[in-house]
Amino acid sequence: MPVDIIIKNGKVVTGGDVIEADIAIDGEKILAVGNLGELKADKTIDAKGKIVIPGGIDTHSHFELPFMGETPPETWEEGTMASAIGGTTTTIDFAVEGLLPGDGGFDTLKKQLEHADKLSVIDYTTQGVFTKFDDMDKVLSDFKKIVEYGCPGFKEFMIYKNVGIYINDWNLFKVLQGANKHGALVGVHAESADIGENWQAELVAEGKVDFKYHGVAKPNFVEAEAIQRAISIAEFAKSRLYIVHMSTREGVEMVRAARQKGLPIWSETCQHYLSVTDDIYNTDLALYSMCSPPLRKQEDIDALWGGIADGTVSIVGSDHVGYTKAQKEGHSEKFIDVPNGCPGAECRVPIVYSEGVGKGRISLPRFVEVVSTNAAKMFGVYPQKGIIAPGSDADLVIIDPKKEKVLNVENLHMKVDWSLYKGMKVKGWPVMTILRGKVIVEDEKFLGKTGDGKFVKGKIEDSVIDSV
Repeated sequence: MPVDIIIKNGKVVTGGDVIEADIAIDGEKILAVGNLGELKADKTIDAKGKIVIPGGIDTHSHFELPFMGETPPETWEEGTMASAIGGTTTTIDFAVEGLLPGDGGFDTLKKQLEHADKLSVIDYTTQGVFTKFDDMDKVLSDFKKIVEYGCPGFKEFMIYKNVGIYINDWNLFKVLQGANKHGALVGVHAESADIGENWQAELVAEGKVDFKYHGVAKPNFVEAEAIQRAISIAEFAKSRLYIVHMSTREGVEMVRAARQKGLPIWSETCQHYLSVTDDIYNTDLALYSMCSPPLRKQEDIDALWGGIADGTVSIVGSDHVGYTKAQKEGHSEKFIDVPNGCPGAECRVPIVYSEGVGKGRISLPRFVEVVSTNAAKMFGVYPQKGIIAPGSDADLVIIDPKKEKVLNVENLHMKVDWSLYKGMKVKGWPVMTILRGKVIVEDEKFLGKTGDGKFVKGKIEDSVIDSV
């Protein structure tokens, strides 16, 4: 009896190894990896000269999230389609209380998953984001329900008082205690609200409203102070902590020191913090490139790559937001009013490969760890996801290491009319994406369908997350 698919002759990256092997897929699962002997298949894919990796897992996506007066028109369907073309097979977004439908907490999270189920073309889960803390008993009750439902990841904002989604130190301490009790992982958007937002207000009062002041108002110190404070609170709470979209050299140094001390602290960065400097704020892309934390300097990029290489930085997420040019332009009188966020879900895997492996900054196995495996381990879906092994989901991406592409809005698939990466040349691009045994992308043509994605329940295992 033939299996469904055999991928032959590829360079397979899995479990820290790179091997020449064939992969047998039957149904939604990987059946075997290695020498398959005389095994036959209904479909054979020749991956000679190409690299086969586990499907990418994006830990930081925002589809259809209303924020700063705008809702990106790009839908879950369109955003996840672009993600798939770029080599991502599972996405993790955020169920932000007060910004999305629902009564907050657990109810908002369930409604977000129901919405994703109708539209997502790849597998998905979400992270709870609490923003209302007047009833901490309800918060902690919902926290427990969310973890038991299969979503062990959470995120809290240490900034955005003005938007109404900020968490103070006491509430962060209580949430981290809840995480410690229920086996969850809390991530923080680490920027100092008091310093960053007051600095913004002071600059505006002085008439300094141009886009270049975005980074002036929130320099490295604004992130570093918040990271230092969050690590201290987590240590006292005896809790795990995850720093999301870390952008600074100082952040890398503090996370490294905490990990060397034995603390359960992890960090994520994003492909834009690894490839684009704050020089962009002096170009015609300045308005559109507004994101938080701001883009930084080359020394920060170098430090982040060093952190990825030595294990300090564990994951690269996209922090994808699909605002259009018109949406940014509609709030362009003052830098503090521009909706923050940049599109990048499609570019995450290729940029990390090209800038990392291609330029000798990281190894091929480390690349796979930061775009897939570590995310699966940290959010409780390993070894179902994040590894090429018998019994794991047949989520696979085939990369042509020789395929070159100059990134421009015309040759990308995110439903946005501009690109942060305009003119960037990458070498190494996904030519096939397989989701649970089904080819959903081939040569950048999408072959899947709306609603193909499934909710992936997670449960964090101590021994697994501690291995990251």
